[in-house]
Amino acid sequence: MGLFALMVAIGLATLWLWRQSQSREPSPCESHEIERSLAPGGRVRADVFEVRCPGATTTHVALLFAQRPSGARSDVFIGLGSVPVRVSWTGEHELRIESTAERRLVEETRWRDISVRIVHP
Repeated sequence: MGLFALMVAIGLATLWLWRQSQSREPSPCESHEIERSLAPGGRVRADVFEVRCPGATTTHVALLFAQRPSGARSDVFIGLGSVPVRVSWTGEHELRIESTAERRLVEETRWRDISVRIVHP
């Protein structure tokens, strides 16, 4: 039993030290908000933003409940690069996303009770 307790203690100490070192390192990526669009009725919001990391930039459209913080959002579209994206609500439960992105990393068609229509003009 003593050896087991020692192993658990070492494991917990290692985990704690690793978590502490992670929280002190600055993130190499920056997030840049482009647009926020509230659905009719105001319950859901679509955020358009770019994530810029060394060597790569992605353009995102994410949905979240309007009263929640931005960290609680879920990506429904991610395009590779800094690409133009236009969002519009065609109803309280339907979002239209237009983008000319050649490479699309994420394309979701639903989020909760929201239908997502992605158009590539």
